Amino acid sequence: QETIKVVHPQFVPHHNMIDAMAMAPAKVSPFVVLFILLASKFITSDAFSYPIQKHNGLRLLANSVKSTNTIFTSPSTFSSLKSTASLNEEGTESTSKLQISSGPSLSHYDSVICGGGPAGLLAAIMLSRKYGPSHRIAVCERREAIPPSPNDNDVWSDIARFYLLGIGHRGQRALKEFDVFDDFEKASVEVRGRRNWEPGQTAEEDGKVTLQQKNVVSRILARDKLVGVLHHHIIENYSDAKIDLLYGYNVDPISFGAVDDKDSEQEDDVVKLRVSKCEDMSSNDSKYVASQDSEELCDVDESYEVTTNFLIGADGSARTIANAMEEFDMNRYSKLNPFRRLFAPKPFQVTRYVDDNPRVYKSVPVLIPSHWPGGLNYSARSRNSRITLEALPSDDAGNLCALLLMKPEDELAQANVDPSLLRSFFDEEFPQFGALIDDDEMAKVATKPSSSLPAFRYVGPRLNMGKRTIVLGDAAHTVKPYYGLGANTALEDVRVLSECLDEAASATSKNGQDDSVVPKAVQFFSDKMSADAASLVQISRNMDRPGKMFFVTFLLPIILDGIFHKIAPKIFGPSMFGMFQKQGIGFKQIQRKKRLDRTLQLLCIGTFFTGMGMAAKAGVKAVAKVIGKSEGFVFASTAAMAAAAILMKKIVVAATSNKSIEEAVEKK
Repeated sequence: QETIKVVHPQFVPHHNMIDAMAMAPAKVSPFVVLFILLASKFITSDAFSYPIQKHNGLRLLANSVKSTNTIFTSPSTFSSLKSTASLNEEGTESTSKLQISSGPSLSHYDSVICGGGPAGLLAAIMLSRKYGPSHRIAVCERREAIPPSPNDNDVWSDIARFYLLGIGHRGQRALKEFDVFDDFEKASVEVRGRRNWEPGQTAEEDGKVTLQQKNVVSRILARDKLVGVLHHHIIENYSDAKIDLLYGYNVDPISFGAVDDKDSEQEDDVVKLRVSKCEDMSSNDSKYVASQDSEELCDVDESYEVTTNFLIGADGSARTIANAMEEFDMNRYSKLNPFRRLFAPKPFQVTRYVDDNPRVYKSVPVLIPSHWPGGLNYSARSRNSRITLEALPSDDAGNLCALLLMKPEDELAQANVDPSLLRSFFDEEFPQFGALIDDDEMAKVATKPSSSLPAFRYVGPRLNMGKRTIVLGDAAHTVKPYYGLGANTALEDVRVLSECLDEAASATSKNGQDDSVVPKAVQFFSDKMSADAASLVQISRNMDRPGKMFFVTFLLPIILDGIFHKIAPKIFGPSMFGMFQKQGIGFKQIQRKKRLDRTLQLLCIGTFFTGMGMAAKAGVKAVAKVIGKSEGFVFASTAAMAAAAILMKKIVVAATSNKSIEEAVEKK
């Protein structure tokens, strides 16, 4: 049985007709298909319209006849995809049938999104909502595997395979704005506070519970599950949209169109891309592979050239688009003569920090007892800060996904560790958790290799290349996932981009220049968010420094903020964690506020000690005048008396301690 599939439906609004043809068991004449394609040519997208349709030629019609063994996620086959991905009686969904094998269906798109993660899929939803189903969108994701349904219990029951995200007020606001929050809420769980054990405290009752004081309660779910929520939201709510979800495809820019004003009048002011087929080298036909464990190999020989009016780089720490932007701008800058370089804008570059405090992790599932409170972040630290355990709730049934954070050179961070060593460590440092992990699970954790955390990086001094390309999310600012800033800021970037598109549309409509929406929006977004991208990474890195730098850049500021904010809350802001929870404030504003606070704090401390010194000097002078001795004699006598008092205090404490020990020995 064969089906007709439209591989290049550039002008195909009649999805019901095509779907009916796709499900018909009989063969359909190729002439009928050609007639439908040509007849539909007069219905095009208005948003970001491409003035010269020279890239819109049809591909070979012979490629449109495929077997039913594969399903291409394009607008004309959404109904087929939905029927194939139907839920069974248990509410789960099989992903093995959903394989992508076709390439891009168009040679020109209104928008191309590189990256099918949370930011990329939410950007596709945003654009389709804003410009309607005729807006042609391609989402290219290197991973071949189609995201599983958030209801697929067979996938998500393996708790330790996926690292979890905490979505706070920034991410939740974006999801609400694009009507995805209800689906997200069903797939996530609340975390209302924290239960922490200090180093050396191992009894169950030693765990101290601290409830959150937040206006918006954070919600927890696996990163891959959030991707599944967004993917299936598109499938279920945008079946009439022209969205090509291309899983297993990589994007490499060929050219960025008009880069500066002198290029703006060129005929082909579009971004040219090479879309290459990728294969997941770690794929398992019978089991979904978590995103952090996947490894792709892309074949440039099996590639397609497409163009777009708007390229969004949302491919996370892979930074395919950002790296290409850096290479392009550096080459362009190097060709300028020395005199022109003095006045030319700084080239786009990726600032890459050397990780001076590297950490790796191993994940382990933990089922807490029924009498332990749920909805909490459980944490504990071993003595000497060797290993930190951080556990977040995976569901409402008491299942936690715990991460063991350790240095890469740690013995327990290696693969194929003797399970007895890990068991011995838990018995000594984390017995309250070790009792909840059976020997089989302990062996799995000990023998598997550790996973690494991303290094701090950001792009600048702008987030765009030319007039039609931007980067956002982790592609623009990569941080370690300690403080819930990675995914949340990525989703927030999409919301800000939506606002910039609206502002650009309003500005261009007043000037009668509807064709310049994208260039203006690109500039607005870069101007708004480039400083925030740098500040976010700089702030996060200062909170992750090793050794003495940790005290100077993290611990001491938190202590000072706690003291001064309590004394004068209207002058001094809360600690950095409190600033992160403030709504409507960007990271550049936070950085400026904290720098102002530090200046005022140092000024207050300096004034205090200067005043104390002046008072002490006046006191010494007064005493010397009264007793008829020199000021030096009075100062030396005072210092000697203070030293003697401290020494006597230590002697009394030591004597009391020895007496207590003797009494305890005699009693025994």
